[in-house]
Amino acid sequence: MRISKNTKKAGLALVGSMLGFIVAKKYSPKETYPFILIGGFIGNCLGEELINEDMFKRISDHERN
Repeated sequence: MRISKNTKKAGLALVGSMLGFIVAKKYSPKETYPFILIGGFIGNCLGEELINEDMFKRISDHERN
């Protein structure tokens, strides 16, 4: 099964949000929402930088069809 770049980025954003929630609960502030947002933002930024889309493979797949 092939997973797209956007799906991988969404997964990293979800993991970042979950880690933000865990950190917020550990330090038990009154508001956890900012930690969840910051964690999701960091996960999304990491996904954008670390996950590259192989353009040559996509072009060759398109030419075959």
